[in-house]
Amino acid sequence: MRSVGIFTYSTLPRGSVVHAAALADALADAGWDVTLYALDKDRRGFYRPVRARLRLVPAAPAPATTSELVKLRAAELAAYLDDHDVAHDVHHAQDCLTANGLLAARARGVPVTLVRTVHHVERFESPHLAACQTRSIKEAALCLAVSETARRDVAATFGVDCDVVGNGVDARRFEAVDAARLAAVEARLGRGGPVVLAVGGVEPRKNTLRTLLAFAKLRARHPAARLVIMGGATVLDHGAYRAAFDDALATLPADTRRAVVELGVVPDDEVPAVYRCADVLALPSEQEGFGLAALEAMAAGVPVVASAQPPFTEFLDETCAVLVDPLSVDAVAEGLSRALADAPRLIHGGRARARRHGWDAVAARHLAPYERISVHARDALLRSLA
Repeated sequence: MRSVGIFTYSTLPRGSVVHAAALADALADAGWDVTLYALDKDRRGFYRPVRARLRLVPAAPAPATTSELVKLRAAELAAYLDDHDVAHDVHHAQDCLTANGLLAARARGVPVTLVRTVHHVERFESPHLAACQTRSIKEAALCLAVSETARRDVAATFGVDCDVVGNGVDARRFEAVDAARLAAVEARLGRGGPVVLAVGGVEPRKNTLRTLLAFAKLRARHPAARLVIMGGATVLDHGAYRAAFDDALATLPADTRRAVVELGVVPDDEVPAVYRCADVLALPSEQEGFGLAALEAMAAGVPVVASAQPPFTEFLDETCAVLVDPLSVDAVAEGLSRALADAPRLIHGGRARARRHGWDAVAARHLAPYERISVHARDALLRSLA
C-alpha cells in the first residue's frame, strides 16, 4: 500500500481545500494510506469530518501582509514536519504555500517527494509571492492540474508539463438535503423572489463586482430577486476590490442593497442547503482553474450561468448551462434571466453532467502519476546509496 500525505493551507472550504479533502477521502476509500494535513489558525478543527487520517498543523495568528503570512505558514509547516513522523511515498501539496513548507522541510533533511496540484496560476504583484509560486511548481517532482486550461497556463508560464486530474463532486450530497436543514436555511435567507447565488466571496477573480451590477439589472425583470454571496476565506488581500464593490453597492437603490446578503463561510453541512435554496448560480469568473461551484450547483439542481471561456467550456455547454461574456454586465444579466426562464431544461442537463464527475474518477487519475513518481524517488535513493 502506498502512503500519501496531502497538504492544504487552511481548514476552511476554499476550492483547493475542498479538493484536498475529497481526494484524500476517495484515495482512502480506494485502499491507500492517506493523511490529510491542514494548517489550523483558528483551532476550530477542519471544516468537515474526513475518512482519511487528519493532522492539523498549529498556525499562529496572521501577520500584516500576505508575503509575511506565506513565509510564516511555510516555516510552521516545515517545523511541524521536522518534529513529527511524516514518512510518505508522496507529499502532495494543493497550493504554493504548503509546497514551500514542504520544500523548506526538505532543506531541513526531511525526505520529501513533492507533488504539486495547480488549481490556477496566480498573477502576483509581490516578487516574493511570485517566487514562491514559481518555486512550488519548478521544484516539484511532479505537477498536476485540475483542467486543460490550468495545464496550458503552467506550461506557458513556467515551462512545466502537468498531468490533468480534473475535479469532482459528490452528487448524492447535493441531491439529497435534510428537510429540516433546508427549512432552516430558507428561514435564514427569507422567502421572496428568485435567489441568485455567487460563490467565492468578493474578489476580482470571481468577478463579483460585475455580478452585483448584473443582479441590479436583473431586478428590473424580477423586482424581488435576491443576491446571496457565499464563501470568501482566502490568504490573499482583496481590499481594493472589496472597497470598489462596497462603493458600487452604496450607489444602488436601498431596496437593492437590502437584497444583497453576504453569508461568508458557512458550515459544511449547510452548503448543500444553500445551493438548494438558490434559483440560479452566477459564476461569470474572469479566471478559474476549474470552477468547482458549477459542479456543485448542477448536482443540487441549480441552473448555472458561467463564463463562455475555458475552463468552463471544457466541461459545460448550452445543454447544461448558460455561457456568457464575463466582461459584459448586460450579458451576465441577460444570462441570469435566460437561466431562470429555462430552468427545467438546465436542471435536467446539469444533474446528468454533474454525475459524470465523481471523485472516484478523479482519484483514479492520480494513481499512475503517484506510482510513476514513487518509482523515480526509489531509483534516486538507490543511486544515492550506490
